[in-house]
Amino acid sequence: MQIEEFMPTIRGLSDNTRRAYSQTLWQLDSFIKGDEPTENEIQKFLIGFNAATLYRYKAGIKAYWDWRFKGKEWPFNRRSFLAPRKKLPRYVNPSVVYEMVDLAVNPDDAMFIRTLFMMGCRIHELMSFENDMVTDTGVAVKTKGGDTKLKVFTKDFRDVFLRYTKGKRGRIFPMSYNYYYTLMKRLGKQVKHPEIAPHMLRHARAIDLLRKGMQLSDVQQFLGHANINTTAIYLMITGGDLAKQLEEVEGNHKAKRSVLDDIRELVKSDPSAKEALRQILSDEGE
Repeated sequence: MQIEEFMPTIRGLSDNTRRAYSQTLWQLDSFIKGDEPTENEIQKFLIGFNAATLYRYKAGIKAYWDWRFKGKEWPFNRRSFLAPRKKLPRYVNPSVVYEMVDLAVNPDDAMFIRTLFMMGCRIHELMSFENDMVTDTGVAVKTKGGDTKLKVFTKDFRDVFLRYTKGKRGRIFPMSYNYYYTLMKRLGKQVKHPEIAPHMLRHARAIDLLRKGMQLSDVQQFLGHANINTTAIYLMITGGDLAKQLEEVEGNHKAKRSVLDDIRELVKSDPSAKEALRQILSDEGE
């Protein structure tokens, strides 16, 4: 890129703005593969910035584009750099999980499903459980990031789990991933949820805990999310769920008001939820 030739051509900008333009262009220069950025490379570069900083980066690149490609129209509009919409996690209600547990013929299969839900585990975490990892308060497992983290359980479930694991050696749930995946698909069809998959139970547990009043930051810690914004996506589900239920009982107008009340109450009880929710809305481009 011809950044050094371009910078002297800028007129009427403050020193801070000129410095910002220069930094932006050098970052873009290190990002691209060729001598000059393509439209696709510009879009990939800018889509990584949030709404608060996007304008500054875009302004610097557009100024360079207009200088370098005179007569060629800037190919982007204000929606070109919105990040892909986050997909809401798919989940099932706890009652569906308990139906699956009841339908499991093999007690080991029933315990696997129950544990997957109650502890909010990723399936590979649960499949790594060994008896010597179990304590009175939880199970020490390797997380997605490679750290050791205690997956805690409630007092009632602890008693059930400790009775189940007593005398076991090696892996507590020793079957293959394909075995457990097939098991859940089979039971899912029986409870009229053929779409169910192991990770949906983790989502189900997160939503279950938020509904019961657990603070967002505590749910984040329970799930082992590094960033609270990852956990905050569940706020959109809990609010939407409540709206659907209330709409059936009291009508659409009251349902919409109750969703807002629900979110306000959550933000009031857990200040970290406010910033997380703001980030979601920013990412959604709203």
